[in-house]
Amino acid sequence: MIPGLLDPVRDLLDTLCSVSGKGVEAVRRPDLKSPARMRMAGAGSPSHVLLYRGGDDPLVNHVIANECGHLIRLFAAPPGKRKVAVANERTRAVYREEIREDIQRLSLIHGLDTLGEFLPLWYESVVFQLTRMPPDIMIERWLHREYPGLRAIQRNAILEQQAKAVTVLSGGIRRMTPHKVYDVSQAMNYAFFKLMEPLTGVGLTSPYGRSLYVLQGEELAGRADRNARDDHEGDVELIRLWAEFLGLSRWIEWRGLGEVEAGTLH
Repeated sequence: MIPGLLDPVRDLLDTLCSVSGKGVEAVRRPDLKSPARMRMAGAGSPSHVLLYRGGDDPLVNHVIANECGHLIRLFAAPPGKRKVAVANERTRAVYREEIREDIQRLSLIHGLDTLGEFLPLWYESVVFQLTRMPPDIMIERWLHREYPGLRAIQRNAILEQQAKAVTVLSGGIRRMTPHKVYDVSQAMNYAFFKLMEPLTGVGLTSPYGRSLYVLQGEELAGRADRNARDDHEGDVELIRLWAEFLGLSRWIEWRGLGEVEAGTLH
């Protein structure tokens, strides 16, 4: 297993093995962009694969704890209730149609070739946020409550995430991005950081000031609080509620876990 893992993280890995009936195989990948990433085991595979970058990065403990949280919640659900959000040609076509008015404007800024590279990246980033952040809210609260030994590292990880997120709060960046993509992303960021403030003791949303994202983000945060459930079914419902409010319901489709290939959860 990975050197330097804290005992609470080892406990979470043991819980994942117990709940899923699968082992965990650690594989070092020095070129990995994040400190760690979990690849979910397929039906015929005996183990989930925990990819890790290596090196002296204490935040790897938080990343693995969070990844375990997602998979533990998924496998704790009854088999018929295990749902995964997916993207396909239909959902990508909806995305392209909904940003059609932006495409001509952005082609003049970026050029057609570069725009063609950016279009799928913008879509993937929004889908990742939409399907990841609502469960993350509940997982971070759960980790904070049940694993106090991780709180210091969790706080540092959230502060680092917020510091990166606020760097794109710029009218110039918004002009270079499809407006819907930019706006929904900032609203989701605001909601997440608003709900992380009690865990960190820091005013994480202060950079958002009186922007439009405050109103939208407060609504998303309210939906998270009003519909808080500490299980996978609650995660799916909250993703649907956020998607409905943000006009993203057709940007993803839902499949049963058995209908999708093994790999990363989101």
